[in-house]
Amino acid sequence: METVRERLRTRPLDRSDNPRRLGQLKGKLREKTVDGKKLPQWQYEITSGGRLWFCPDKKERTVWVTKVSLSHPKETE
Repeated sequence: METVRERLRTRPLDRSDNPRRLGQLKGKLREKTVDGKKLPQWQYEITSGGRLWFCPDKKERTVWVTKVSLSHPKETE
């Protein structure tokens, strides 16, 4: 079984196996400034309530984890 860490390391934006678990956030959460760069912000559904937010920097080949929540984040309601 693949871990979330391994998935983010090898294929952070691959939605082929379960497209409902991964998507770009909307509205003001759609982008986030990380390390001085404006990057797209995505959400990965770990469990029915647990979420992990991250910003992939394709140029630097880096994934920045911006939030981990064990329950549904209120910001997205």
